Amino acid sequence: MKKSVIAGFAGLVAAVAFAGANNVVVSFSTVGPDRYADGEFVLENERYALVWTPDGAEFAGINADGTAVAPSKVVLTAPATANHNCPDVNFQIDEAVVNEKYPGGTWGVYLLDTRRYAADKDGVILKGEDGKPIVESVGDKTKVSGYGPVAVLDGTQMSGASASASVSVVADSESPANAANLKVTKIDFDDDNVYLYVSGSLSCLKYAVQTGDTPDKLATPAGAKVQYGKDSGDMIIATPKKSGAQFFKVNRK
Repeated sequence: MKKSVIAGFAGLVAAVAFAGANNVVVSFSTVGPDRYADGEFVLENERYALVWTPDGAEFAGINADGTAVAPSKVVLTAPATANHNCPDVNFQIDEAVVNEKYPGGTWGVYLLDTRRYAADKDGVILKGEDGKPIVESVGDKTKVSGYGPVAVLDGTQMSGASASASVSVVADSESPANAANLKVTKIDFDDDNVYLYVSGSLSCLKYAVQTGDTPDKLATPAGAKVQYGKDSGDMIIATPKKSGAQFFKVNRK
């Protein structure tokens, strides 16, 4: 018996008939144009993730390496086209594999944000003539910087007749579950400034420093700049030096 899950985004849905017996068919697409949370069109080769979450658990996010936070699992990632949308994806899974690895639960599709931006040696993002950050690469499912839910299907549809959900890609996007793992590795001083060397940042996310006389009273200094992170090596953040004790904290914006 053929089993199907049909997720039709923005009303675009078509049942597939090529699957053999004992296959589960997952079909999804978007009519586009899809946009990231910042309003920019989804770029060619971007990824959409099909995620399974077991019964009794809640989806807790996508890690920066493209995996789902346990116990959820990323079952498939598919690229978008040059038309700013996810093309028709017809994905077959053997029924025995579904019953063994993905029984029941909830299936969701998430638009991933894998953009990486060109930056200088200090991690400051380079911008083009239009004032927008220069995208250096996109489409690497192992380097996820954000995600937004597209559709969620109840797992009971895995064992019934074809079902559809008519929804659109949402504008909201979240940062990866482990994107906030920052560490100050080094602090340098000169006559006027303090330079913080921060590891664990991502080039698609913005960061700012807070300072204060005591650890419990930190605030963003006047005139402080918010800057993008750096995928490899340390991001360097400069902040004015003050006399006396000075404590620091780097936050993701």
